[in-house]
Parts: sequence; C-alpha cells; structure tokens
Amino acid sequence: MRAQKAQSKAARVNFDWTEVRDVIAKVEEELGEVKEAITSQDREMITDEIGDVLFAVVNLARKCKIDAESALQKATDKFVARFNQLEDELQRQRKRLGDVDLAELDEIWNEIKQTPNVQRSTPTD
Repeated sequence: MRAQKAQSKAARVNFDWTEVRDVIAKVEEELGEVKEAITSQDREMITDEIGDVLFAVVNLARKCKIDAESALQKATDKFVARFNQLEDELQRQRKRLGDVDLAELDEIWNEIKQTPNVQRSTPTD
C-alpha cells in the first residue's frame, strides 16, 4: 500500500512511465537483477533486489489501474484455497503431505487449477 501511494504521488508531478510496456520492461530488468543477486549469494543484495521487483510490480499494477494490495490478497486467497484442496485430495488418497514427492504434488496442483473454483472456507486473519 505504501509503495502504491508513493508511486501515485510521484505520478502526480509527472515522474512516471508513460507506457505500460515500459513498466513491464522495468519489472523484467529488476527480475534479471534478482537472478544476478541470487547467483552472488549476497543476502543483502538479494533482499534489495527482491524489494525492487516488488516495487516495480506494484507500479505495474498501478499503471493498469489495479490496487496491488487487493490483487495480492486475491492471489493469496486463491493459493490458500488451492492448497486446501491439495490437502483434501491427498487425504482422500490416504496420503500425507510430507510423504508425497513434488512431481505428484505438482500433478494434483495442476488438476486443481483446471477445476472450477470450488473452495473450502478458509480462516481470515
């Protein structure tokens, strides 16, 4: 929320990208810098670069007239609902989450993503 407010303030004085494609290029540039930072294994650099990616993505949301906070909340809710469905499916198969390999989890996850949004209720924070 703070990032979006800061970016909006800067945009009011024309310190802003004019085209969405330029913001997308910035996101891609920042992601490249994250990859380099990860390669360096410098934790502080990685933290800084991930922060830059998040800031750039918030800017992309703002340019698309999307509230970044709401979009992230919706994505988190979707992930939690799908993860709950994954747990339910494993329980139906009489399997435990920690005992199933990633390939099988990924297969189930992809099936869940293809099904309509039948969500089990999740606690709210």
